[in-house]
Amino acid sequence: MKDEVWKRSLEDDLRSMGLSPLWKKRFIATNRIAWFVRTLRITEHKRKQPGKFAKLSYLATRLYYDRLSERLGFDIPLDVFGPGLSIAHRGTIVVNGQARVGRNCRIHPGVTIGASNGQAPVIGNDVFIGPGAGIFGGVTIGDGAIIGPHSLINMDVPANTTTVSARAGVRSNGSQAWSHADSNLGPVVDKTAKLTTR
Repeated sequence: MKDEVWKRSLEDDLRSMGLSPLWKKRFIATNRIAWFVRTLRITEHKRKQPGKFAKLSYLATRLYYDRLSERLGFDIPLDVFGPGLSIAHRGTIVVNGQARVGRNCRIHPGVTIGASNGQAPVIGNDVFIGPGAGIFGGVTIGDGAIIGPHSLINMDVPANTTTVSARAGVRSNGSQAWSHADSNLGPVVDKTAKLTTR
């Protein structure tokens, strides 16, 4: 990644967060998420630079990036998200390093993007991932999809569709314990998400 490329990626990230595309030093104190995304882009850039000095610089930057990630609750590996990454709030976000996410992704706290059977999700451009969503396995999420809050996705989601979580139901009234064997939940793929076309 040349200097211009990571800077353009950062500009896209800042725009998608509703901020000025020009980096402001005040973001260090006033917007920790913007500071995190800037550190992510710098670390991605430095990792690809040749030479001994560059490797030392990368290691120092990576150490800082890892500590900042822990402070904010983010576990986001390098080179997973395309330009235009927008993180809504601080809070736990866990992403598998094999996942690939396109441009202009809006992601909320409580999201897990994980691998299953050695396969990780591929997420298209302009995708919104709501709070608490889980996306697992070798699934493909199409461009412009909206993953609703608390949706569990283990199947492909076509472009320009919206997923919603299964409706909650009462499983115990306090006098009788509920057991999973008593439920009629059926296969996970049928009950966890419903697709609607926008």
